[in-house]
Amino acid sequence: MTNRKIILDYAASHGGILMRKDFLFWFESAYPDGSVRSIDTELRQMVATGILERTGHGQFRLCPHIKPPYIPFVNPEIKAIFSDIKERYPYADFCIWQARSVSSFMQHVPDIDILILETKRSAAEAVYEDVREMAGNRTVLLRPNEKEYRIYASGTSSLLVKDLISEAPLILVDGVTTASLEKILVDITIAPEFEFARGAELYTIYENADQMYSIGKKAMLRYATRRGKKDEIEKLMKSTMP
Repeated sequence: MTNRKIILDYAASHGGILMRKDFLFWFESAYPDGSVRSIDTELRQMVATGILERTGHGQFRLCPHIKPPYIPFVNPEIKAIFSDIKERYPYADFCIWQARSVSSFMQHVPDIDILILETKRSAAEAVYEDVREMAGNRTVLLRPNEKEYRIYASGTSSLLVKDLISEAPLILVDGVTTASLEKILVDITIAPEFEFARGAELYTIYENADQMYSIGKKAMLRYATRRGKKDEIEKLMKSTMP
């Protein structure tokens, strides 16, 4: 992750405000191998290019015309599941996110409670067996297709274990590896559990997401290519993200 992305994510998660002293205290803990000098250089460059503005000594805020990065809410249940599964599989890659993340971009908000846990294909079956113990009353399914999801999990609180696509755009929030907005937008176009977001609603989601947050369009297209949906995603982006 670049220093600029780190700074933007931090500022966005603190209401657009960055206090240098507090930020550096967090940065040195979160990135022990990072360089404070390079951070200060980046802060000066971001002020010079109009991304940040100084509001006092060691105080900055995001400029109003700059769209903030997307920072999803990571609730205690997600944190607990992620922590438990990482403890059992410390060397495996994981990503966990909730389908409800897309609700803020929708016109017709459905009542959904789906958690999606993704890991390497070779580990998915073992992880699925373990997650069933920690998912409480959630229905747990492994790589469900549209019919399986509709029969066994639709309308219930569920947790889906799926394969993590290599080079998927992920972000770290509160110590949890979760889906970036770029990944979410691509996945909802493809995944069977997001049938509720298809049709005209999908265009609304893309338009609202682009208006509200900064989106890495190149990252989206790279991921869409990995998923074999570049043409479809590119067409959607051209019509909704001018």
